[in-house]
Amino acid sequence: MSFPIDVRANLQMLVDLLNTAPGILSTDDLLASPAQLSEFVRDHDFSGPVEANVFDVGVAVLLRERFRIVLGDDTDAVVAAVNMSFDEIRVQPRLVSHGQWGWHLHAAGAGSTLGERMASDIALVLTDLVRTGDLARLRPCAGSDCSAAFADLTRNLSKRFCDVRSCANRTHLAASRARRASGD
Repeated sequence: MSFPIDVRANLQMLVDLLNTAPGILSTDDLLASPAQLSEFVRDHDFSGPVEANVFDVGVAVLLRERFRIVLGDDTDAVVAAVNMSFDEIRVQPRLVSHGQWGWHLHAAGAGSTLGERMASDIALVLTDLVRTGDLARLRPCAGSDCSAAFADLTRNLSKRFCDVRSCANRTHLAASRARRASGD
């Protein structure tokens, strides 16, 4: 299945947001300051103002906690979280085209806060996944000591490991060593 650039980018943003929590990629919270959040949204090619404030950081952390549920199997809970986010933002849907993105939908208005824009991008991409029955594309890494999230965009949903901690390599190496040790 081919995903439009905005869907791929927003899925990656959501996964990266989930992975900023303490204990996943670092012992520290990777979104603890306005500077870290501003860098995060710049790295994810956000349009409009990207200078975060303390309020935006609080919203980003709330979104990270709220949407961790996408890594489970409860579609109804994801729908409830999406609808809650739409209720909390000033939804002003509009078609826009900027940069390499081509035409896509923004749900938050031009005057919306950074937190509202993040919430709308997450809510829109999850709406797409719920509608197409593709929520299973978001899941936790299968690495034994990893709790990172990833988005599986393979055609047959065969991806099992995140890309951030070399989990696939470590798992395959451990299995190979175990086979050699057992004489196989």
